[in-house]
Amino acid sequence: MTVPGPITVPRSLKLRLVAAAALWAMPVLVLSGVLLHWAFLAHLERQLDAALIAFQRELLSAVEIGANGELTLRYQPADPRFARPLSGWYWQIARDGTIVAQSPSAGPLGPGALPLLSSTSGIIEIPGPAERELRILSSPVTLPEAVSPVTILVAAPCDEIDRDLNQFAIHILATFVVLGAVFLVAIYLQVGFGLRPLSEMRRQIASIRSGRVRQLTGAFPEEIAPMAEEVNALIEHNRDLLQRARNEAGNLAHALKNPLSVISHEIAQLPEAQRRLLSRQVETVTGRVERILKRIRAVGPTGSGPMHAILKATCDDLVFSLGVIYRARNLALSAEVAPDLTFAGDADDLAEMIGNLADNACKWAKATVAISASRVGDRLHIVVEDDGPGIARAARDAALARGRRLDESMPGSGIGLDIVREIAALYRGSLQLDISALGGLRAALDLPAA
Repeated sequence: MTVPGPITVPRSLKLRLVAAAALWAMPVLVLSGVLLHWAFLAHLERQLDAALIAFQRELLSAVEIGANGELTLRYQPADPRFARPLSGWYWQIARDGTIVAQSPSAGPLGPGALPLLSSTSGIIEIPGPAERELRILSSPVTLPEAVSPVTILVAAPCDEIDRDLNQFAIHILATFVVLGAVFLVAIYLQVGFGLRPLSEMRRQIASIRSGRVRQLTGAFPEEIAPMAEEVNALIEHNRDLLQRARNEAGNLAHALKNPLSVISHEIAQLPEAQRRLLSRQVETVTGRVERILKRIRAVGPTGSGPMHAILKATCDDLVFSLGVIYRARNLALSAEVAPDLTFAGDADDLAEMIGNLADNACKWAKATVAISASRVGDRLHIVVEDDGPGIARAARDAALARGRRLDESMPGSGIGLDIVREIAALYRGSLQLDISALGGLRAALDLPAA
């Protein structure tokens, strides 16, 4: 019997949910970064404009008109940036299209090096000296006793805004990268917490399959509670079908077995030639009935409740029974099994598997049959070995085939090893044949531990 392997899941549900959350979370973070960038730029521009206005008012308070109508400055702005050549910070005062005064920072360029903007007002951005972009505030002002308006111009370099904005962008990018990573981790943990009931359901289903529990138990969230109820209903339905099929097959096999016994008895009264022909046919039918009975016993976990089988008790019983059966051969049978080793399954299935292997070993052993077991993690490793002739590597696969007998002179139906393999497969286990340290066959069972 071939047990289907695990279903290959093309995508993780947890990763799909995280990816779906990231699809809307990441654009929101990007949009937030863009909006913050724009808001900070507006803040820097307002801050620079406020400084330009303050300097313009300072110049306005320093301007005075003399008795002859000439425009003079009582003092100049004290900010050192206006004194540093080509600093990007400039001021100008013009009247009637003529520059009356300008900041020392434009001194090396000569008077009028800055563009005369007496015809404009407000805030604009234009290229300035040394090809630096300037943000300029220009306003016409009418002073008392002045015949014509006076234009007061103040300029600042735009690259100061760009420098602060770039530094802010770097900080925002680093902050949002960390925030995005934390956000993804938080989403992953949240999704994992939300999917925990499904993991619990999977664990319980595995326990049902191994026979530890009968059905799903516990309070599941309302979203998956109906699924848990349907799973329990399906388990009960399959359990009923399995028991019904087992009963019907058992009844059929036993109904055939009794008439075959009567036929065999009657055949024994026939002449030699007829008896030999009919006996072979009856033996064939009897072997098939025996196979049906063994396969009925090899149904694996029935789900009738938690199943645990003490390995040592089963092995000790088999050693005693086989010792009686093969008493005439004086075999040395032993079972080295720790008392705490427990099989997560039906005791009859365990006895069927080890019994078939041990019986096969007794048939072929010269003097010794040994049973041993160990636990590795959640698995049981059970070994049955003998000192008989063993099985060649090329013939091991054939030995596991149903109804295949490597030596027709030995009694049996030839389905013992195949039955063991099929029962083990029902418990997600396996049977491996190899050479024993005793010189004969080594049959190793891998089964779930309780």
